[in-house]
Amino acid sequence: MTILAVGIVITTSLPATAGVSEGPTEKRTIVDSDGVVFNVTFSGPDSRVQIEAKNPTKWDDELTGYIIRVDGQRVQNQDIRLDQGEQRTDTVNITPGINVNEDNHTVTFYTYGNSTQFNFTREIDSTDSGDVPTLYIADVELTTGTVKGKESTVANVTLVNPSKQLYSTKLMVHTVGTDGSLYPASVRAESSRTITVELLDDRDDEIAGEARLYSGNLTTEEGAMDQVEFAGEVDSETDVWNTSYDPVKPTWMGDNYQYHNASYSPGLDEKLSGGQKIEGIPAVYFVAVLIVGWIAVRKIR
Repeated sequence: MTILAVGIVITTSLPATAGVSEGPTEKRTIVDSDGVVFNVTFSGPDSRVQIEAKNPTKWDDELTGYIIRVDGQRVQNQDIRLDQGEQRTDTVNITPGINVNEDNHTVTFYTYGNSTQFNFTREIDSTDSGDVPTLYIADVELTTGTVKGKESTVANVTLVNPSKQLYSTKLMVHTVGTDGSLYPASVRAESSRTITVELLDDRDDEIAGEARLYSGNLTTEEGAMDQVEFAGEVDSETDVWNTSYDPVKPTWMGDNYQYHNASYSPGLDEKLSGGQKIEGIPAVYFVAVLIVGWIAVRKIR
């Protein structure tokens, strides 16, 4: 299929919203290389493209088709066969292809030997994108796993991408015992992925933390996708709930962010032990026993 771009571009401005909005409806008529006529209508208020295909030629069973791309991603690929005088109408929802991290968007319609393009402006809150599908954190499971050949406490974080877009995202997880574990977290279009995150928390402790999914800088809201908080025990049910995205300083910056949860904070004995335990008992108790024993020995002498 040979595609030739035409030089007609109409730019429209829409209000800053991810859902239904006021805006113009633009219509184009283009003809494919075999004479099939396409009336293509872009509706800003509905985020839809309507395609009317008609065969005015003298040929039956005429093969044609079209492709629609939104912000560079294909959202529709349709083959059509039309008899002489036959007409067909399709409607395509473009929201799965809209890139929530961009303000300027493009809808391109391709057919055999021809194409046309609609440009529009829409600002979208990536953490609250309305009817535009975006990546999100679907679940967190606390368990154990092998990390770099060693058994470790881990969080299995499941990500879902219901859109047609591919975002270059990252996942940062903080817990009471882990200052931050960072992982690349891109997910293929209309797919899901589970990432195993290493934690420094003791497997026998109650664990609480939060996970951030983002494509920009962790210290800003730009490019933020989703944030959840979680709590539970290893290999038991983990409670997960949504929270508002909160930009923070990562571990490689001064005065970096540390997660705190009053309900799951370690006791004084664990803090004094630095998380070290001997047969499940905080190490500070063994140190105390040694000190008491040393004092007793000195008194005997």
